[in-house]
Amino acid sequence: MSSSYEPIEVKKEDAGLRIDRFIERNFKDLSFINIQKLLRTGQIRLDGKRVIGSKRIESGNKIRVPSIYRNLGRNKFKVYKPLNKFWKNIIDYNILYRDKEILAINKPSGIAVQGGSKIRNNLDDKLDFFRFDSIYRPQLLHRLDKDTSGVIVLSRNPTTTRRLGEEFKNRNIKKVYLAIVIGHFPKKSGSINFPLAKLKIDEYEITSKTLSGKDALTFYSVLWKGFYKNIKISLVEFNPKTGRKHQIRAHCYQLGCSILGDKKYNISNKRIDLLREFDETLHLHAREIGVPDIEGLTIRVVAPIPIHMKKFLKTLNISKSLVEY
Repeated sequence: MSSSYEPIEVKKEDAGLRIDRFIERNFKDLSFINIQKLLRTGQIRLDGKRVIGSKRIESGNKIRVPSIYRNLGRNKFKVYKPLNKFWKNIIDYNILYRDKEILAINKPSGIAVQGGSKIRNNLDDKLDFFRFDSIYRPQLLHRLDKDTSGVIVLSRNPTTTRRLGEEFKNRNIKKVYLAIVIGHFPKKSGSINFPLAKLKIDEYEITSKTLSGKDALTFYSVLWKGFYKNIKISLVEFNPKTGRKHQIRAHCYQLGCSILGDKKYNISNKRIDLLREFDETLHLHAREIGVPDIEGLTIRVVAPIPIHMKKFLKTLNISKSLVEY
């Protein structure tokens, strides 16, 4: 039998992973849909037997993958095209924190976290360049909207992926967002607890309040409120307890407000007057995240406020002490 057909032996650090996620992690040329097809047709096998994608692998298991997707006998990792200047700057200047377990990046607005049918430039495709001294490709632990800026955390090894994956799943990770909102909230602080579900409208998808939706809870605190050209403006800090798609944006919309620069969840045409003077970029920023280390101590990572938000805060003459810490 050719060496290209030799099975891959599961290492101890990969034990417990679903087999489809293991394949997705190690064979970036395979989409998740194609992985499922190869599993269904028996082209991917576990210890010589057919297997479903949800099967958890164990140390010592042997996984066979069609040779066309293998690169045995060559470089361990795929050779990628050199990074352009934009992505080099992300690596050089946007790494907020790094240790043996996690990597925190300050993601700019306009960069998608993962790819899609109409998305070519995304963080997930570039993660091999964020290995640094690790033998493992970093793994996404959570998501940010394409237009939301701020801190996003990656795990640097399979053990950390499993540990922190459970922390995110159990909602033990504290996340703080900052937004400039058109409108005034009903109270200085409180919570928004509207169930949300994805709805398709025309050619795009939004998240909307519906009784049949999933629970969605967001705590908020109004740091400042006032007026700009007779338009109500607020600076609001958010602490989402759940992680629904567009949760903060949709919850603001349900309160009769919208985040400056939000083209999907827009309440008032007055925003057009604002956007004639200010950047149309979404003014929503993932400001801080608290991640527990292996000993249970919290690693607090803070992302600096982006330029487009600083510009408007300066116009409003908002004290730096409210947003700088």
